[in-house]
Amino acid sequence: MKKKLMILLGMITVIACIGLAACGNSDSEAEAPAEETAAEDTVEVESIDASIYGYAGEDPVEATVYEYAATAFAEEFDVEEGMVSIPTVMIIDKIENEDGSIDVTGDFWIDNYTIEGDTLVNQSGGDFPGKMHIVMEGDTYKVESFEGVGDGSEFEPTAKAIFGDSYDKFMEVNSDEDARAQIRTETVANFVKANNLEVTKYQDYGWDPVELPL
Repeated sequence: MKKKLMILLGMITVIACIGLAACGNSDSEAEAPAEETAAEDTVEVESIDASIYGYAGEDPVEATVYEYAATAFAEEFDVEEGMVSIPTVMIIDKIENEDGSIDVTGDFWIDNYTIEGDTLVNQSGGDFPGKMHIVMEGDTYKVESFEGVGDGSEFEPTAKAIFGDSYDKFMEVNSDEDARAQIRTETVANFVKANNLEVTKYQDYGWDPVELPL
C-alpha cells in the first residue's frame, strides 16, 4: 500500500512539473510578439544634408529647419537665377508631441545674395519668426506647416500665442542684433565652404563688407 502511494505521489509530481513547464513556454511565446513589435516601432531617422544651407550640426530636426528656412522663406522674394539664399536660424524651443511630431519655435531669417567677385551682396531678405510643425515622412523629417508671427498690431498677440512661456526669451533673441550677426556670419561661412564658393565676405547695402571666418 505504501509503495502504491509513493508511486501515485511521484506521478502527481511529474504531471505538475510538466504543467509548469507548459505554462512557462506559454509565457515565453506570449512575450515574443511584444519584443518584435517594439523592434518594429523603432525607426532610424535619416538626416538630410543641410550643410548646403549653412548648417554645421548633426541634429536631423535642425537640419530640416535649415532646409525649410532656406527654401520656403526665399520663395517670398524675387530670387533670380545665380542668387543664393542663406538662412539665419535661432531656435527657441523644440517640443516633442505625443503623436511623435515636433514643434520648433524660433526666429528665422533669410538673406538673398548675388555673387559679385569675392563678395556676397545682399539683395533682399527678412525675418520670419514663428513655429514649424515637423512630422516623419518615411524615414526623414519634413515641415508640415508653419505658423508665423503677425505684423504690426498683430505681432505681440500672435507671438505670445506661438511662444507661450518662452515669449520673453523670443523677444530677447529677436532684439539681440550682435548675437544674430555672429550666427549669420558663421552660417554664411559654412555655406560658402560647403558649396565651394570663391567668396571671402558678405555685404549689406550701405554697410562695410563682413569678412568670413574661413
